[in-house]
Amino acid sequence: MGYLLLFLLFLGLMLIPGPLLTVWNIQNLLLQREHTGKFEAVLFGVGILYSFLLYGLWDPRGWKESIQINQDMSSLHEPLSGEHMLSILALIAVGLISYAYLKSKKDTAPPLAAVLSMAGVYLGIMVNLLVIVQLFGGAAADVPFGNTFPGDILLMMLVPFNYILLSVHLLLRVVKGQSRRVQSERAEQQGAGTGEEPGPYKTPFLNDCSRILGESEHWALYALLLTLPLLCIIASALLLFGQRPDSVIRAFTETSDWALSARVSPPEVLIDSHYLCTVAMQGHRELVKPQRLGLRRGSKIMVNRQLCVANAFEQLLEERTPRFHRAVRKFYDTCGYPISRHIRTPLTADIIYLIMKPLEWLFVAALYLFDAKPEDRIARQYLPL
Repeated sequence: MGYLLLFLLFLGLMLIPGPLLTVWNIQNLLLQREHTGKFEAVLFGVGILYSFLLYGLWDPRGWKESIQINQDMSSLHEPLSGEHMLSILALIAVGLISYAYLKSKKDTAPPLAAVLSMAGVYLGIMVNLLVIVQLFGGAAADVPFGNTFPGDILLMMLVPFNYILLSVHLLLRVVKGQSRRVQSERAEQQGAGTGEEPGPYKTPFLNDCSRILGESEHWALYALLLTLPLLCIIASALLLFGQRPDSVIRAFTETSDWALSARVSPPEVLIDSHYLCTVAMQGHRELVKPQRLGLRRGSKIMVNRQLCVANAFEQLLEERTPRFHRAVRKFYDTCGYPISRHIRTPLTADIIYLIMKPLEWLFVAALYLFDAKPEDRIARQYLPL
């Protein structure tokens, strides 16, 4: 009971502040107020930690895998491709670092550093906006959510949404602050009658660049122009870590069931916790060797040869010795069900598969002894009638 209360307290501390902070950030944006840097660091830290925990609880699967459904648990497809996730994390990190630098140096940052930081913030806004579109499309669509529900999807959007809010607020303050400073310096120069400064560099080109960057009214445009070159530099660096040049796009499109998904996953399959269907689905593919989808009680399941052999042997028993078959079935339902409920990991499924291997050979021998066409009987198992 005590652990349950602690869990509920932790869950409340994680769930309740998110929406409230979002409303507060919207209010601050409208009223042009800002948080302290330490408060925002804690805000992002807790939000990112919660997002990782929630994503881990989803236990998402790649688009090539079927959604697994049974009475106790189910799964869903990952909204971001795990193969290309590094590119997304890199862009998010660039956005957060750029935001932190611009937040701490918004009044003292050199012009070029400020513009580059703004470009990094733009990249952060872009990738977080794509994440929101991807998640919201899944929450609004009629897709299987497995362990989660649309409310969980919306909670996952809170960190990207708040980043966009705070970033827009910061960019507006930086541009307005620098604009006021430049106008004040120009007014002082005109009042002193000094006119325009010749420039700190000997080369006219460098002086022109310095003058252009000094015009903070256009920093937003300059940063936007630098966004694509900065993205190319990041993508080139990620090539060293096995990422592709288009990994940012593929991270969203190499998925299934979400807004920007371009792949179609195999049909859902039922994990029947009473039978060897669990082993065929959850065991390592190299060992249990799943062959195809089958139909059992109107639901799709994954079948392998061991499952088909066992079912063919049971069918043969039912035809030749129905009374003995009923006794075997009763024993299996009574003893097999409690054991099968503990098959929750690939390793456990592998162990059950290996334990059943001698029985599989025995079943095959019986089929070849008493059935004229044993392989035909095995092949027909779990096919639609």
